[in-house]
Amino acid sequence: MKKTITILLALFLAATVFAHEYILVAYKFIVKEGEKLELHLFVADGFNIQMERPFQKSITKKFELINENGKTDLLPISTDGTLPILEMEVDFKGLGLISMERDYARITLPNDEFESYLQEDNIENIKINDTTKTEQSEKYTRYIKTLIQSNPIPNDSIYKTIVGLNFEIVLLQNPYELSQGDWIHAKLLFMGKPLANKVITARNRIGNESAIYQYSRTDKDGICSFKLERGGDWFLHSTHMIPSFHKTDADWESFWTTFSFGMN
Repeated sequence: MKKTITILLALFLAATVFAHEYILVAYKFIVKEGEKLELHLFVADGFNIQMERPFQKSITKKFELINENGKTDLLPISTDGTLPILEMEVDFKGLGLISMERDYARITLPNDEFESYLQEDNIENIKINDTTKTEQSEKYTRYIKTLIQSNPIPNDSIYKTIVGLNFEIVLLQNPYELSQGDWIHAKLLFMGKPLANKVITARNRIGNESAIYQYSRTDKDGICSFKLERGGDWFLHSTHMIPSFHKTDADWESFWTTFSFGMN
């Protein structure tokens, strides 16, 4: 796996031009039972935080927590406009997997900006074919996951739970059982099936040090790998795009996914 996947590790500077991701970031990813979990939804270029989103009930289709006690729907207990989006007492041991699905949003870009966006987000399967159009319309959805560690329990497998999002990153190892320098493997699913030959980005920040990123490309089974160079906050990200089925609605439909976790 390590020999067949090309990894690029570089410094991430605030001036670099990456499309904005939505990421769930915990004040502490590793918490103890009885402590408070504080979860934020950030809009960011990599780990260059641009703004924090409050909870938006009208655009949130799914918001749920999976842990040793089963599945909890967080929508009924969430209040519109809340910052951070979630504060709760940790009443479980082991891993807690939180997932969110946001409803459609839309954007229209001039052709040159759209092509730059495709390149910056490693969207390689899309080309503008209709040269009579001067701009491209797009509708997009976001699928966001994060993994919290409470008091560890043996044989905890919640990290690899498939929650059924249209575009989803699934971890194949528990990051809280890994150490700096280890490799972590993940699978990318689109509409429930492995997505091959797709670029995924991993980003990391720790303290006041410059953030770093890596690229990896999925194999035929949708699997990619990243080296956990250091501790701190991590998130994996990918964007996929297809032609819209209803051209009167939009030219393109894109899907954005992130998965965040922490390391000591």
